Amino acid sequence: MMTWPFAWPETLKLKGPLGWGLASMACFIVFLFLTFPYSPLQNRLLTELNRASGWEIRATDWSVGLPMTIEWHDVVLAGPTSGVIPVEAVRTTIGVFQALLGRLVIDCAIQLPGVAQAGAGRAMGSLTAASWSLQGPVVVKGHLQQMDLATVLKPYVSRGIVQGDFMHQWNNTQSAHDAIRGEGTVKVEIKDLAVERIAAGTSSIPSLTFGQIQAALACRDGACDVTELKGDGVDGSFTAQGRVTLRQPLLQQSLLDLTVTVVPGAGFARKAASLSLPPFQPGTPLTFKLVGPMMHAKVGL
Repeated sequence: MMTWPFAWPETLKLKGPLGWGLASMACFIVFLFLTFPYSPLQNRLLTELNRASGWEIRATDWSVGLPMTIEWHDVVLAGPTSGVIPVEAVRTTIGVFQALLGRLVIDCAIQLPGVAQAGAGRAMGSLTAASWSLQGPVVVKGHLQQMDLATVLKPYVSRGIVQGDFMHQWNNTQSAHDAIRGEGTVKVEIKDLAVERIAAGTSSIPSLTFGQIQAALACRDGACDVTELKGDGVDGSFTAQGRVTLRQPLLQQSLLDLTVTVVPGAGFARKAASLSLPPFQPGTPLTFKLVGPMMHAKVGL
């Protein structure tokens, strides 16, 4: 019988192989946590994420938490076509037993800076990969919780709160060019959105304000079908359907093929004077096509 140096309640006493087995398992878990190579692991994770995503990800500091958690502090994300996005903290929980078998399972929570409301300004997700090199099948799932678009889309957006879910899977991710391949879905809702005036070639898109926008996309190998896109606000309302073909490395060169129906408000009718469109009558629907590169799309009726 297994004996202990102190007295256990009768209901908690374990006898024979079961007791030794549970004690051995507890010791294994404790020493695994204490001796796990966290520093090489977090360096490897950052290196592989930089390589596979095409983004530059830098962290000022990192720490270890429970259970089996790596947390990066003062993180900066820099994309090939976007500006620098500051991140307050990235908390990553690693599936240790899957890692010992050569697989990679990560649960991640990203917190944006300057958010006072609890639970807001956060992105949560998971990554499952068949190997540490991220070159086999990879699945990413995530949820956006009241994230401030002005933080990540400056200078195009001055305010806006987004919430939504996304999922994407790849059969292979050998290079950053494979990032737009695979298949997945995106569904988001944006509230209180203010888009600043955007230059588009020789013309410009006027500033727009919407109370709510809902969007849903289904993507496969860089081609995204817009299954739902609608919004309304003080400038009017719109709906759109069609396809967006993604292009790398400049996503601004992605190709649009959209059918858009606009019901302008009085404010948008005045702003539309700067566009090469027929005069808008407030409250009168107008349907047109947007075709071509995103920043230089042509308008046709």
